[in-house]
Amino acid sequence: MINLTEKLKIAMIKQNVTQTRLAKLTAQTQNNLSNKMSHNDFKLSEYQRLVEALGCTLEIHIVLPNGEKL
Repeated sequence: MINLTEKLKIAMIKQNVTQTRLAKLTAQTQNNLSNKMSHNDFKLSEYQRLVEALGCTLEIHIVLPNGEKL
């Protein structure tokens, strides 16, 4: 299963935003962002901020009984 950091990387490519640019957009160093991405070490609120900086929205699903989703 693809994790959120991998999805973030895909969104960065599709939005044509480099890691350096995303770091600047979210007021952090490129090194800090790189470390968090390599360890998949983000709080949900951080993902939200990164996704919004890319001009995207973050949706999380689990739904079931039985409108499935997950």
